[in-house]
Amino acid sequence: MLSLGRDWHIASAGLLLVIEIILATFFILIFADLIPRAFFRANSNSWLEKLSPVTNFFYQIFYPLANGCILLASWILKYIFNIRLDKNKEPITRSDLKHLFQMTEEDERQERNTQLMENAQELPNIKIRQCLVPRKEIVGIEAGATMEELTQKFITTKLSKLIVYKENIDQIIGYVHQLAMFKKPTDIQSILLPIPAVPESMTATSLINKFTRNRKSIAWVVDEFGGTAGIITLEDVLEELFGEIQDEYDTEEFIDKQIAANEFMFSGRLELDFLSEKYGFEFDTDTSETLSGYIINHHEK
Repeated sequence: MLSLGRDWHIASAGLLLVIEIILATFFILIFADLIPRAFFRANSNSWLEKLSPVTNFFYQIFYPLANGCILLASWILKYIFNIRLDKNKEPITRSDLKHLFQMTEEDERQERNTQLMENAQELPNIKIRQCLVPRKEIVGIEAGATMEELTQKFITTKLSKLIVYKENIDQIIGYVHQLAMFKKPTDIQSILLPIPAVPESMTATSLINKFTRNRKSIAWVVDEFGGTAGIITLEDVLEELFGEIQDEYDTEEFIDKQIAANEFMFSGRLELDFLSEKYGFEFDTDTSETLSGYIINHHEK
């Protein structure tokens, strides 16, 4: 009888412990995690302003202690374990940030922000050859054209800028802006604007910096032989970051159609990554970004 009472007491204590753990976990999740997180997300900007002085106060208090611990740990690693830390190494790498973004709980808005941050991380690795307008699609006008021809070109193309060249597209001398037409110029030379030349191997971030310094939004992309590889604008680069930017003149639609079991109709400007992802195609190339570029390179081989 005494043993039965002792067993019941032990079982009751164990059951009580389990209930306490469940209740504690429940209250911690609800009141210390879910509710504060939801409330802070709904008023994040205002709460950041209110809490930043508090966090800065504790930062100033604990910084000497934390810095002392770091120095002590560095001394122990260096002189006891003979381990030297690389001070030039970034504490958080791009892969760490990308992994952090992917682990974040995402709603539609958060997903867009995450994609934007990932695109920003990849921007320094993007070459402008990947986002330029190829030379075959450049819309330009010969330097000796009349003002009537220039006006008609602006009307038919609905472009805000037109490339100006001598004899052929490899001899680009500048560009003209449609706003200059309000000055009633007598010839193209009087409204001709200089255009910077950049190599197709330049990165997207370097081009953005160049645009900012020179206050330009268009550049002439040259290949390794000095010929015209294409034209690139600030909008083309920003589309790598924000995705396709549509304006009132963007009417081009790429053809993407499967006609039969093994028969397709594609626009040449479609990217190989898009075709690989959607149709499972495999392209053995590291130099081409679009279908037309792949066909040209494959034909030359």
